[in-house]
Amino acid sequence: MDTLTHGLTGIGLACVVQEIAVTPQTGLVATALIASQLPDIDVALGSKGKVNYIKHHRGFTHSLLLSPFYALLPAFGVWLFTPGSGLGLLYLVSLLSILLHLFLDLLNSYGTKILWPFSKQRYAWDLLMVIDPLIILVFLSGLVLYMLGRGNEFLFFIFPILVLYLLTMYKFRLKAKTYLLKFFKKYKDFALMPPLLGWRRWNFILFKGQVYYLGQIDIFTGQVRIKETLCKKKECELVKATKEEPEVQVFLEFARFPWFAKQEKNGEVLIEWSDLRYRLREGNHFCLLTKAKTDN
Repeated sequence: MDTLTHGLTGIGLACVVQEIAVTPQTGLVATALIASQLPDIDVALGSKGKVNYIKHHRGFTHSLLLSPFYALLPAFGVWLFTPGSGLGLLYLVSLLSILLHLFLDLLNSYGTKILWPFSKQRYAWDLLMVIDPLIILVFLSGLVLYMLGRGNEFLFFIFPILVLYLLTMYKFRLKAKTYLLKFFKKYKDFALMPPLLGWRRWNFILFKGQVYYLGQIDIFTGQVRIKETLCKKKECELVKATKEEPEVQVFLEFARFPWFAKQEKNGEVLIEWSDLRYRLREGNHFCLLTKAKTDN
């Protein structure tokens, strides 16, 4: 999810713990805010370019197995500057904030290496967009009311509302999947992506035979609309050669539905690699352009 969502949910978690703690203490909100952003420190490793970003983002800093160790950093750091605070409670809030971050990141399509270092596989539940206005609105409203002293009761409802919303989106996704598999009798591989806004029209990509079908499903009417049909192309030697390049290998590890296109520019042959998951929604946001090596 986005930075704002992680920050709001982390602060919300700290406020809930602060309310139910026997002895409220300082530093909980600061700890949660830092911890909720800590896994995304890997963005700095990707500042050198798109390929580095794809390679490192949601990698080892998003490891479930290493989270208990990462949680020590915010807890100990805040504890040093808040005399009288309990390190144990700070650590609990730090760990829960990191785990909440990992959970929220699993909900969208990007993919998270949550089992690193034992597995480099990216797990994605394709349930929410990276930015979800409803979650932001609920948590922002709850925290503002709480800080104004008018929403202590509502504070305890923000997480149940989140759970209810996720269950509803899961139900909608199952409905979209049912319509998709009813429309396509046989399939090899497919992915469902949530709408940019709302929950009605889900995007899909399905690979059947040697054809990719990209389209949209209306879960209210059951209509399956194919927007684009792409026949899988045979890889020539130039394309195969680009797959030996480290940057392309990183991209292909990330892409669930890789697609290539050839183009000539200034006498050079360029190969563009993209991920079809993002073709309908975000155009060429996730693509890699590389120069093909020729004998000439």
